[in-house]
Amino acid sequence: MLSGYILAFVYLRGDRRVDKRRFFASRFARIYPLYLVTLLADTPYSLHNTIASRGVVLGLVHTVGDLLMHLGMVHAWVPRHQTCIDVPNWSLSVEAFFYLSFPLLGAILWKLKGSRLWITAFLLYCGGQTLVWIMYPHLSLRVARFNPLFHLSTFALGICLARWQSLRVAERGSAASSIWVSYGVLALAATGFLAAVQYSPFLSVADLSDGLLAPVFVCVIWALSGPSTAISRLLSMSWLVILGESSYGLYLIHFPVLNIFTYFNLFQYPASSLIYVVLSIGLSVLSFYYLETPTRKWLLNRFNPRSGKTMLVESGAR
Repeated sequence: MLSGYILAFVYLRGDRRVDKRRFFASRFARIYPLYLVTLLADTPYSLHNTIASRGVVLGLVHTVGDLLMHLGMVHAWVPRHQTCIDVPNWSLSVEAFFYLSFPLLGAILWKLKGSRLWITAFLLYCGGQTLVWIMYPHLSLRVARFNPLFHLSTFALGICLARWQSLRVAERGSAASSIWVSYGVLALAATGFLAAVQYSPFLSVADLSDGLLAPVFVCVIWALSGPSTAISRLLSMSWLVILGESSYGLYLIHFPVLNIFTYFNLFQYPASSLIYVVLSIGLSVLSFYYLETPTRKWLLNRFNPRSGKTMLVESGAR
């Protein structure tokens, strides 16, 4: 949802048409360099496990197949390949599908206003959840959780939220409501989340991971993007902003580090968990400043030297 929301504001605000070449170049430069590094870093661990279970020849064949699917970012579509290498990157395959759909889907949703926007958002949510509930009995939990189609409606709802806020700005000069309304919406989101967790045993079909909590996330994003609250000011502290910038790196890096610790049986030592956390966060921060940002600048300058600066700003949106 956050991805759809941010991309809509960056690329659609002001009724602009999406420059597809620039858009895809920015997206590739933002996510692929670190994705490739962490993919290659975790492949030896995957190869080791596959050889142990299938033998050398089959292990090599299967690992090469897994790697090729991951390199093409299509592994989330094929159950056997979804979580073979660096498990968290299944969502990058989903995100790649979002990026492909965004120039058309975003343009369609950004034209909506008034009741049509609300009706579309309602149908997207209900339609997405209906799809999940219909297909779950016929698919394994693993397939359903990682298939891109089960997450598209949530991405589209993020675009709808951005569109609604842009319309409020056009009509009123600001999308913000009173600070107490923001606190009330955050309280509503917290209540919805706790209720979903409390009754999750009865909601296990949806597993809380395929868009069921979309209304909760709508409330959180809307409230925190409005007037300045104590929570938004807290999240704007410089060290938290740095962690936020590095969160993509942490998401991909923590799992290869976890596998290294597991392979060498390092978690047997008392301080190993703390070292693991600190090391993962430290590597993600270093990655943002010394791998992701320089590589992104280099790639964008190769794609379009004249507008490299503008594309760099746009590519920062995840």
